[in-house]
Amino acid sequence: MALFGSYRSNYFVIHQLTRRAVVSRYRGTVLGLVWSLLTPMLMLAIYTFVFGLVLEIRWPVQEGGQAQFAAILFSGMILHSLLSDCLIQSTTLISDNPQYVKKVVFPLEALPWVTVLSALFQAGISLAVLILYLLGLYLFGGGHLFGWSVIFLPLPFVMLFIVCLGVGWFVSAAAVYFRDIGQLMGVINTVLFFMAPILYPKSALPEGIQFILYLNPITFPIEQLRNFLLWNTGPDLLGVGIYTVVALVFAYLGFTWFEKVRKGFADVL
Repeated sequence: MALFGSYRSNYFVIHQLTRRAVVSRYRGTVLGLVWSLLTPMLMLAIYTFVFGLVLEIRWPVQEGGQAQFAAILFSGMILHSLLSDCLIQSTTLISDNPQYVKKVVFPLEALPWVTVLSALFQAGISLAVLILYLLGLYLFGGGHLFGWSVIFLPLPFVMLFIVCLGVGWFVSAAAVYFRDIGQLMGVINTVLFFMAPILYPKSALPEGIQFILYLNPITFPIEQLRNFLLWNTGPDLLGVGIYTVVALVFAYLGFTWFEKVRKGFADVL
């Protein structure tokens, strides 16, 4: 209740700042918000050409021709980008907004909500592009139509959303005191990318060490997203329950940490 109470109490501020964050990302460009749609479309086209047509890489359970590997890869990239955006933005979230710390009484705990919601907006656009891509494959005989499991599509994003909130509170508060955290983000993002079944299936690893991938918070949501959208299978209810509980505990610890150390932000900045 403490976590979501921070959202309920600052609903208007969070949504206004989120809207500004989304618009400011493309401010000054000719196409504006169109880039939020164009970027994932271009990336998906590149993945289709390189991995599907040039390298001809296949997934063990892949159906519908080589072009579907791009959809498998892109589905993993969507969730990785969601967490990656939150990590990168959180490192400067407080230091880039000293006016909120020093001059006004402002609910600083609302800022991570803004970061995560703006990243979720871009993830939603990318997901829409992926769905249109899969529909195109189906219409041209290169894939299958969605099954009943598509109704669970929001579930992986909700699970990772909670984790991203915890990341936002932990990283944004810690980065105020330890500026080196910003330098580590590139390395951490690389580790998160290659230690998740994005470019390769989990079965590519020996069975005895596959559990290592589940230390990565994006691994389970990626698997669930592919189950719902690509493989037409239902959710792993036990896994979803365990992941959600751990995510909520992590987010609560991040929120508690943020509230504890925020008193020193003004002195450091």
